Amino acid sequence: MRHRTTHPADASAGSYHHFQQFQQPQPRGTRKRKKRPRIELNHGMVATAGCCFFLGCVVSTIVLLCFLRRPHDVHSPFWQQKVNLAQHLQRQQQEQRNGLATEKLHLAEKCPSYGCPIYPVEMSNLNITFKDSLIVSSNHIMITHMSNRKPPVNQDRIIMIPSFAAENSKIDDNNSFFIGLFDGHDDQGHEIASYASTQIPAQIASKLHYQDKSPTPNEMTKIITETFRNVDANAPFIGGGCTAMTVIKIGSTLYLANTGDSTQFIAIYHPPSTLVEEKSSHNERYIHNMTRPTSEQLNLQGSISIHHQNKLHKANFPEEKSRIENLGGRIHIPPKHPMGSRVIARSTTHHEDVGLAMSRSIGDREWTAVGVIPDPDVQVVDLEKFWNTNNIRTKDSKVFVVLGSDGLFDTRRVEFVAKHLAYGFFESFKSDGETAEQMLTVGKKLVNMASPIKSEFYRDDISFVAKVVAF
Repeated sequence: MRHRTTHPADASAGSYHHFQQFQQPQPRGTRKRKKRPRIELNHGMVATAGCCFFLGCVVSTIVLLCFLRRPHDVHSPFWQQKVNLAQHLQRQQQEQRNGLATEKLHLAEKCPSYGCPIYPVEMSNLNITFKDSLIVSSNHIMITHMSNRKPPVNQDRIIMIPSFAAENSKIDDNNSFFIGLFDGHDDQGHEIASYASTQIPAQIASKLHYQDKSPTPNEMTKIITETFRNVDANAPFIGGGCTAMTVIKIGSTLYLANTGDSTQFIAIYHPPSTLVEEKSSHNERYIHNMTRPTSEQLNLQGSISIHHQNKLHKANFPEEKSRIENLGGRIHIPPKHPMGSRVIARSTTHHEDVGLAMSRSIGDREWTAVGVIPDPDVQVVDLEKFWNTNNIRTKDSKVFVVLGSDGLFDTRRVEFVAKHLAYGFFESFKSDGETAEQMLTVGKKLVNMASPIKSEFYRDDISFVAKVVAF
């Protein structure tokens, strides 16, 4: 194939080079060219040149390194940013090394005299780095998840105080603790729940401060009851109320107090003789699977028994019903769902009749006149007797307490919740760095299983706290 050529005047730059390629070669001149003298290179010259090149490289490298190591170069914002980042990472690593001790120190600076309160974090805001956190560990967990109501607000409040009142009274017991759960209702129920969550432990600790020794069960029951009544009487009248539930350990005694329709109980975990690896693997997959619906179930290898579960305060129960009706109160009891009973009162906030879902509460002033009272049921548990009666030591069993709002227990039975928590506490063996993360996964699984499958369905606030009891 012949190559087509183009005239230089009509060609572009690219085709111009293509045209030059086919021009006829010009004859070379006949004049004799002088020969240039040949330079002879010896080994000394080569060595000298090599040394100069090497020294140049060294000097250039040193100058470059000096430039790179400048920590504060106002003309180089990029390196200043790098320095700031490095300093931030160093501080972050130092905080991680300090871990729990640093967090406790910060809390101690703000702690009241009766102990350092711990509050849960909204589950939506939790991250995965929890080995140094105070809200979840190998022997306790605190979870709260707000409802999908509009506007979004979580009306549940949880508080836990380790070593409760140990330094503020004659009680010499670093194993004491206070746990409280408060479920708010009506427009400002979260404000009343916050008020009760701070006032109840503070007032109980204040009363214990004047005790010469650990209170007797009767004295402690009186202290708790008086505190609930006083907090109710002084709660702000802003259109709202809350349930109130506490577990207090002092010495060898547990005090379980409840006002309202939240749930609490003591659970005993009885371990199996051996753990089957196949069942453990199944349970691990189940806990991490958040898909709904699911036919999988948790196969706890040990067994669970429930003790000292509280009675819910509902208006359909005879004792509650008679008290309210004797004071002129009105009660609505659905025939097919008596647990959905309501105490009816005229609300000055809403300017209409409103039904209260419980027969006892804190802060509901307009219902107090028709028989809704703040008085708690108080259960006293002698731990020495409880341990012996249930052969805790001989069977190597474990004991833990659970408190939860109705958002959890309206949809899940107490045995279901207790089994999941027992798996996390006692059958899911993890290293120290993974224990908190695993318990957090168990907590999220419980919330997931208590929530409706379809997101458009209403979901109440879901909150619970569980703690292993040592004795």
